[in-house]
Parts: sequence; structure tokens; C-alpha cells
Amino acid sequence: MENKEIIINDKIYNLSLEFILGFFEGDGSVTIQLKSNPRHKTGKQVILIFEIHQHAIDKDLLKAISIYLDAGKVEIGRKVGKENNWVYRLRISTQKDLFNKLYPILRYQSMVLKKRNNDLNLFLEACKIVEAQKHTNLLGQRELEVISSKLSSKLNLDSKRSLPETFKSLNHEWVRGITDAEGNFNFSIYTRKDKTSSNIGTPEPDNNYNKKEVIFRFSIVQENSEITFLNKLTEFFKCGNVHIDSKGGGVFTVNNRKELQSKIIPFFENNELQTIKKHSFLCFKKALDICLNNKVLMDIHYQNLEELKNDTKENRE
Repeated sequence: MENKEIIINDKIYNLSLEFILGFFEGDGSVTIQLKSNPRHKTGKQVILIFEIHQHAIDKDLLKAISIYLDAGKVEIGRKVGKENNWVYRLRISTQKDLFNKLYPILRYQSMVLKKRNNDLNLFLEACKIVEAQKHTNLLGQRELEVISSKLSSKLNLDSKRSLPETFKSLNHEWVRGITDAEGNFNFSIYTRKDKTSSNIGTPEPDNNYNKKEVIFRFSIVQENSEITFLNKLTEFFKCGNVHIDSKGGGVFTVNNRKELQSKIIPFFENNELQTIKKHSFLCFKKALDICLNNKVLMDIHYQNLEELKNDTKENRE
């Protein structure tokens, strides 16, 4: 499918199929469910859902994806607190959309993440059963129950680790999509106590002062069952490292300022993000420029950094 520019509320969204697939791998899910319904002769109704979730601030991106795929509808997925904190979803669930629009696209695709590739294959298998009307009898429904039990959302971590590796290579559009879903551009200002030294090299206890340090971090997080994918990111960007965080998750991280300047920043300047993370990226870039262009940071520089930090935070809320 070709790249398209789709305008929603005066904003232009640059979409491609690979971007949507990457975005789905980060913020999407599939459902294969048998729900009790006495009106059906078997007593159960089969429900198949392909959906992508996003916070209210980026619901228009979901609308643009719906237009691109010519399928589904955008609706409220979860009401949490104020309206601007609600979660929306693009939901594709009608047989017409699934079999005429989505299935012909997905049948030729593979996923990068093991869990998503597993789920995609199961979902396509379920679609074939329903399209052939085998779901209308108990035998077909039992088959669907077995398929549903294998979805990654129902597997423990060890089972997810045991899923077969995928062989899809990363490309610019897919990485743009997964970053809009799972990427994080963050910088923090740390203040620590330091001591000046006397002429003879011994610390002077009365000369404590606050020393500030700015730490930059671009990261993408996944379950540690997806370490292979995270390692692919180090190869793709030719920088960064992969580690397990305190919660047991896998993290791809780039902290080095020169690598951020020479590799990460140019990539996302040329491959524009579509969600609010574009604003986070621009603030991140400005903050990095301040630190790289000024060998010694003065109070005015720290003030500018704090303003950028607050600007990023306000736009997330």
C-alpha cells in the first residue's frame, strides 16, 4: 500500500502500512473471544477484534489510520478521570471490514515482536474459520477456544520467551511507528552536593555547592521476552545498549550525547513522528542543543532547560 497524507482537523498525518504495523505492535491488540449468547444455536457468539489504543490527545491519528485502512471506527475505550485523559481505540470488528479490508492486508505481513507475530498468525487462523462459517458449530468453536488460549495475553513470561523468533528486518517506517507507540525522549536535571578543594588538595567542608548535571535518554521498552528485537534496534541505529531494568523489562537506551546528536536526532528529523511524542522530541532536541553548544551552563541555560521540561510535561497531560 502506498504512503498517504491524511488531514484530520487541519493536521496532516503521513501514514504508510509499515508505520501502522509498527504502531500496532506497540499499542495494538487482537481479541478472539467466545461470548455467551442464548440467541445463537450453540449458545455462544464469536467475537474477533483488531484494535489500536491511544490517549485522547492523539485520537485523530486513530481516525487517520481508520481512513487509511478504510476500516473500523474510533470510539472511547476507557474513561479515566478528565476527558483529556480518556483512552480511545480504533476498533475493527465487523466481518465486512475484517474479511474484505483487513485480512487481505495482514495475510501477507509478519511482525517484528514474537508475541505480536504469534497473535497475528492466530488471528488470521481464526478469521479463516469464521469466514468459512465453521464457527457456527461446536467443533469450530472448540477450535477457536484452543486458538484463543494461545494468544500472548494469556501466556506467562516463560511461554512468551519460548515463542519462535521472527525474521522481519527493521525499516524506517516501522521504527517510526513503534517509537510513536513505545518510544520515550527524556532529559532530567540532577542536583548534587559537591565540595571545592583547597590549594593543598583537601576538601574544605564549608565550601559545599550544588552541582547540576543534565542526563539525556532516548529509550524503547519491551518485555524481556523481546530482547532480540531490542538488540535489532542497536544494529538499526548503530548505537545504544540493551539492559534489563529494575522491573524486569527489557530496555533499549541511548544516553551518549554525541550519538543522540549524530544518529537519533537526524533519524527523527527525517522520519517525522505523528503523535504528541513529536513535541517531546522537539523539546528534547532543543535541550540537547543547549547542552552541546554551551561548554559551561549558566543559570539562564538551566532556566531554559526547566521551561522545556515543563513544556514537555504540560503537553503530555
